[in-house]
Amino acid sequence: MAGKLYGIGVGPGDPELLTLKAARLIGEADIVAYPMNKAGKSVAFQIASTHIMENCETFGFYVPMSTDRRAANLAYDEAATRLRQYLDAGKKVVCLCEGDAFLYGSFVYIFERLTDEYKIEIIPALPAFVAASAALKIPILTQNEDLQIIPATLDEAILIDKMRTCNNIAIYKIGRHFAKIRQILAKLNLLEKSNLVEYVSQSQQKVIPMAATNEDTRPYFSMIIINRR
Repeated sequence: MAGKLYGIGVGPGDPELLTLKAARLIGEADIVAYPMNKAGKSVAFQIASTHIMENCETFGFYVPMSTDRRAANLAYDEAATRLRQYLDAGKKVVCLCEGDAFLYGSFVYIFERLTDEYKIEIIPALPAFVAASAALKIPILTQNEDLQIIPATLDEAILIDKMRTCNNIAIYKIGRHFAKIRQILAKLNLLEKSNLVEYVSQSQQKVIPMAATNEDTRPYFSMIIINRR
C-alpha cells in the first residue's frame, strides 16, 4: 500500500509559529524532504528541525532561483521521482515548505507532479503577510476593507492598476524588483502608507518605512505592506 505525502508549511520563520498539527506530523514522519539553497542550507529545515526524530530519514533538494524555469522544473522532477520511491514503499513522507505551502510555496510544484498518483494532505501555515501585520501593529483588514496579495514580478502597468484603489496590499517577491516598486509607490503617493518588513518573525526582523529607503534590491525574505487607513 502506498504511503501518504504531507505538504507542510512551516510559517514565516519563528519556529514557535509552527502549528501543532505540523509539529506532530513532522515528528511522526518516516521521511522529511525540504528545499535548500546551493550551499545546502534550508530555512524550512531549520524551523522544523527540533521536531524531526533521530530515526527519520531526511533529504534536501536544491532548486535554482532563476527566471529560467527549466532548471527549477528539472529539480522538482528529480525530487518528485525520489518521493515516489518512498511513497511506493509505504512511507509517511513530509515535504517542508517555507511560509504556507499554497501561498507562493515551493510545495505547489511537488503537488502538481504527484497529486494524481498519491494521497496528499496540505497542512496550512501562518502566512508572512499576517506576521508582517502583527510586526507593524497595523491591522491587515477591518470591517469592509479589501486586500490584494501581488507579486512584484508583474509589469509596472499591471502593478499600478492593482495598487491604485485597494485598501490594503501585501507585495511578495520584492528582491531585485524593489526599485521598481518604490517608484510606483512614489507615483501613487503611497510611500508614507507603506512599510518594508524583512525576515518577519525571525531574530533579524527589520521594519522600515518605505519613505526611508532608497536601495535597489532587498533580501529574499522581504515584503511590503501598504495600508491606506
